[in-house]
Amino acid sequence: MKLLLINPFHAGSHAHWCDGIKHYLPQVSNAEVQVWTLPGRHWKWRMHGSAGYFANLAFEQLAQPDVILTTDMMDVAAFRGLLPAHWRTIPIVQYFHENQLTFPWSGDDPQKQRGQDHSYGFMNIQSCLAADEIWFNSLFHQSVFIEAVSEFLAKLPGETEPFQSENIRIKSHIVSLGIEPASPPQTRTPSTPPTILWNHRWEYDKGPDAFLNHLNFLHESGIQFNLILCGEQFSEIPKVFNEIQSKYEPCLQHAGYADSKETYLSLLDNSDFILHQPIQEYFGISVAEAMSRGVVPLLARGQAYENWVPSPFLFDHESDMIRLWHEHSEHFNERRIDAYSAVKRFFWPAVAAEIHERLQLLTSRS
Repeated sequence: MKLLLINPFHAGSHAHWCDGIKHYLPQVSNAEVQVWTLPGRHWKWRMHGSAGYFANLAFEQLAQPDVILTTDMMDVAAFRGLLPAHWRTIPIVQYFHENQLTFPWSGDDPQKQRGQDHSYGFMNIQSCLAADEIWFNSLFHQSVFIEAVSEFLAKLPGETEPFQSENIRIKSHIVSLGIEPASPPQTRTPSTPPTILWNHRWEYDKGPDAFLNHLNFLHESGIQFNLILCGEQFSEIPKVFNEIQSKYEPCLQHAGYADSKETYLSLLDNSDFILHQPIQEYFGISVAEAMSRGVVPLLARGQAYENWVPSPFLFDHESDMIRLWHEHSEHFNERRIDAYSAVKRFFWPAVAAEIHERLQLLTSRS
């Protein structure tokens, strides 16, 4: 099988997903993986312009792939229409890392203020119809998107029959993100004081305001802690991160992007707890990576976490968070193993085997 993997926004979890498939899929199958990417910036232009860019590349190819796998950043309808005629029957799978119907846009975005954000959501819907299969990274993501499609269409003036959510549901599947395999965590005691990890994007949708509130609640409850702040950063960083670093400067063991994989893994290995309450989380790859290294999660209930994180790691309110903090501290090594065990199914060899099976089924029907 010849797979063409197209990643219009090659950064963050999108790049992680693309690189993982390129590396691991040939190890579990006889697949040949060709990769086309664009840098992970200017996401709105990627959604508008990547279809034409990549379709133009197809005209330069002597051989065509058996299947194309791309992401929610691709306008599949435009892409398919712009392809050479002999490419238009190639099966296309679209992988949804996130979506523009339910993603929480910043209130400061001028397109949000003008109502132009709706065009990106409709682009997602139309892309689903043009794709042969749609893969969501979690059941939670699939559910909220399909529900949002119905709500979106109800606001339109008519002629929405082709776009109905059932036409999307019947071709959709759940295919988790993959993470690097790791060995079971070694027995150790928590740091003194315990170290709390932030390893998410430094953006508002990951909930840095809630993170600060939780830190304040721990501090006011007499609980001491250290902090490791890492994760991908962009040109505009929410001001709350300055407040976190200023207020808890004596607690900081690291603040900033980890400049290598080795540094990142070392930061995870030196963390005890990961505390998170995002505004949106369709899967939670940074949490899964931390858990694979034995970092014990304290996660607000809701979002995608309830799909795959064991209930003892989820809290409803801050007093519940404090209770779990003490319980997990008392049974620290047991909880480290529990965290690791919960994410073993996301190790790349297993996910790559699932991807291979899904692609084989698709191409056998084509």
